[in-house]
Amino acid sequence: MPERNQQFQKLFVVIDPTRMVQPALIKGEWLAAKDNASLHMYCCVYDERFAADEAEQQTELRLMREWLDRLAAPARENGLNVEVDIEWNSDWRTAVLEAAKAAKAGLVIKTASQHSAVRRRLMKTSDWLLLNKCTSPVLLVSDHRLWENKRALAAVKLKPEDKLHEQLNADLLDVSHSLAERAELELYAATAYQGDDMFFDRQKFADLCRLPRSSVFAEEGAPERAIANVADNIKADVIVIGNPGEAKRNTARLLIDQVAADLLVLPNA
Repeated sequence: MPERNQQFQKLFVVIDPTRMVQPALIKGEWLAAKDNASLHMYCCVYDERFAADEAEQQTELRLMREWLDRLAAPARENGLNVEVDIEWNSDWRTAVLEAAKAAKAGLVIKTASQHSAVRRRLMKTSDWLLLNKCTSPVLLVSDHRLWENKRALAAVKLKPEDKLHEQLNADLLDVSHSLAERAELELYAATAYQGDDMFFDRQKFADLCRLPRSSVFAEEGAPERAIANVADNIKADVIVIGNPGEAKRNTARLLIDQVAADLLVLPNA
C-alpha cells in the first residue's frame, strides 16, 4: 500500500465508449481537483467489423482520441494534468488491468456495471475481474452524483483470523482516513458480528478505528447485509472495504449490487 501522502495522486479513469455520460470521469475530476491529483483517462475499443483492417482501426482510434480529448478539456482548463490513453483490444477487461498497472495507478475509477445478483454468481463480470485482479484500489462508481452527504464508511472485520486480515484492516483504515481527509468527508466504521460476539468492546473497536464511539457501529448478521444496513442508515456516499481475494464468502463482491453508495475496494494483500 502506498504511503499515505502518495495515495490517490494518480487517478486512472476507465472510460466506457458505450456511454454518453461518464460517471467515473465526473467523480475522478472532482477527486483530482480536491488534491491536485493527475488524471489518466483510459479507453479500450474494439469492433469486429475492422478486426482485419488496420487502416479502419487507426481511423476509429483517431476518432475516439478526439472524443477523449473533448471529454478531458474541462479538467485541463481547470488546471489538472490529464493524460489520454486509448487502445485497440478485443479483451478489454484484461487490457484495463494491464494498463492500470503500467500507469502505476494510485486509484482505478470505473462506473459500476449493472448486473443481477444471480448473474454475478454465475459469471465473472467485468467489475469482479477488476476487483479481484487489480493491484491498485478500485472505486466502483454507482452514478454521477457527487458525495453530497460527505460521509464515508469503513467496513472493518471484527475478528481478523490471520495476519493477512489484520494487515487488510490496518490498510483499510489508513486509506479510509486519507480519503476522508482529502475529500472532506466524515468517517464512520462498521463491523458485523455473530451471536457470541454481541458484547464486544465498542470502545476498543473505536480506538482501533481511530474514531469516537459515536462514529462506530456493529450489526449482527452476514457482513454484506450489516454493512449495507449501516451505509443506508447513515447515508454513506462511499464504502471502503478490503478484498480477501478468492475467499469462499467475499463481502466486497456481495456488496456490489446491494448498496447505492460508491464502493472503494482495496486490492488483495
